[in-house]
Amino acid sequence: MRNIKHIFFDLDNTLWDTDRNSMLTLKQMYEDVKVEEIYNVNFQEFYDSYYQRNEHLWALFRQDKVTKNDILSQRFKNTFEEFDIRDEAIRSYFDAHFLEKVVKHNTLIDNTVEVLSYLKSKGYIMHIVSNGFIKPTKRKVYDTPLKDYITTITSGEEINKRKPAREVFELGLDKANANPEESSFIGDDFEADVLGSDNLGMLGIYFNYKKDSDLSKMNGFPVINNLIELKQLF
Repeated sequence: MRNIKHIFFDLDNTLWDTDRNSMLTLKQMYEDVKVEEIYNVNFQEFYDSYYQRNEHLWALFRQDKVTKNDILSQRFKNTFEEFDIRDEAIRSYFDAHFLEKVVKHNTLIDNTVEVLSYLKSKGYIMHIVSNGFIKPTKRKVYDTPLKDYITTITSGEEINKRKPAREVFELGLDKANANPEESSFIGDDFEADVLGSDNLGMLGIYFNYKKDSDLSKMNGFPVINNLIELKQLF
């Protein structure tokens, strides 16, 4: 391992359990406006459809093929329309309140606090660099134990860029006053996080959050399946 001083993390599904928090939020909202009762659409069916659409939109967002507004305006609208639910009041409720509600569910990825506490005890300086929207990103840090460990927070939205764009990593490095050669980046998106950071000379580490069995694309990059494994690397 190189002489690493700064450790940068992606946030969503790396430290903050986005999938779980989103599912819990949407389930509660679904029940609040009685979607299943009125339209006889099972929540799990709705959620599975939403999840795939949202993932696809975020993938396009990273490629600069859609905008933030496209994500916000399409993910619920298109999902509801798939089930022939065209109730404007229901859709508006989800559009207006999802982001404010999801940050109230603050489950972290397993072993996050233990690992961050360990890294802090070893003298590492830790940071967040995320493609997430800046306001929710800050809430996810400041409203959770992450605030006790994270020194700087960077969102690509600040410069209207997305990882793997080098400008996002450069902004994070500038905020941290860190050099790429003394920095590591850990994230669950191989192309955006690992290849993007490696392009600047950072040590990219892939967090195999979804437990993919085919890791042939790793090409020698370190891979962890659980955050606890970072205690073996640092």
